[in-house]
Amino acid sequence: MTNAVLDGISVGPDYPPYVIAEGGSNHMGDIEECKRLMLMAHDAGAQAFKIQKRDNKTLYTEEFYNSAYNSENAYKSTYGAHRDYLEFSLGQFLELQEYANFLGITFIATPFDLPSVDFLEAIDVPFYKVASGSISNPLLLRKIASIGVPVVASFGGATPEEVERVVLLFADAGTELILLHCVAGYPPRPEELTLETIDLLRETYPDHVVGFSDHDDGISMALVAWAKGARVFEKHITNSHTNKGTDHAFSLEYMGLRSYTGNLHEAGRASPYQKQPLESERDPLHKMRSSVYTTRDIAAGEILTAADLILKSPADGLDGWEYDNLIGRTVREPIKKEEPLSWQKFEGGL
Repeated sequence: MTNAVLDGISVGPDYPPYVIAEGGSNHMGDIEECKRLMLMAHDAGAQAFKIQKRDNKTLYTEEFYNSAYNSENAYKSTYGAHRDYLEFSLGQFLELQEYANFLGITFIATPFDLPSVDFLEAIDVPFYKVASGSISNPLLLRKIASIGVPVVASFGGATPEEVERVVLLFADAGTELILLHCVAGYPPRPEELTLETIDLLRETYPDHVVGFSDHDDGISMALVAWAKGARVFEKHITNSHTNKGTDHAFSLEYMGLRSYTGNLHEAGRASPYQKQPLESERDPLHKMRSSVYTTRDIAAGEILTAADLILKSPADGLDGWEYDNLIGRTVREPIKKEEPLSWQKFEGGL
């Protein structure tokens, strides 16, 4: 797996985990709430904060746009009006972008249609996120691929053939693509997470960074994904599980996200190989490991037998594996019982 760069931050097998906090529509159409979500993402350790952008009359059929929406989570009486209520204007996006720059967190959005790509291109987002539902929209994918900035794509519900088709589209455009395993349930059951798909993606596309778009309602599955090689993570966030909207219930509040990012970064620090023994192991190993000692005082000139030797702790002197090499050795100078041994004590010593 090669590395990639998202807004100046390197991601991949040689780097720490990269977490995208997904605000989605959990801002409830309120820019101040969106800023609070962004601040929460920053303070909890996420590298990027993301929302969504739709031109709803372009995205939906007229019938669907005008269909009644009677959900307890509805902000308006029709689905289109409900979705419009959750959209931000260009001025509001620029305000959010300015706030992100102030905080020092990357701000992006997922475009769901062609006008939304133009919208985001106008404010120069550093990379794009493609939603699972958009992998069936080649016109949208081609437009995003043509921009020339990195793309992170989720593949919830995708067949292997669909994944390959998308990978080839971005490869033909020369656009860097990060592949996120995803299950498009909200939330999925643990047995539906199919995390072995991460292994399959890494094996099939070794030149791509692989990650995990995590719709699970907990924090533990990300560590499994990390162990399988995921390096970019997306997680929904909310300021309160009781807020109005369909996604709040499975999203993470501040402490959950802080644990999520913290656990991933601990996993990242724990993963690289280090030659042992480590410095932190030396004192415990000294107490626990065995060395060779004598069972009695030994005079110079005596020849050691097995009865003269014993393995005990602490590990002072000769290592326990020298036990067999010492049997039959002639003692060069006197040895006290349980005195730490060195090869200088024996004829023909090393």
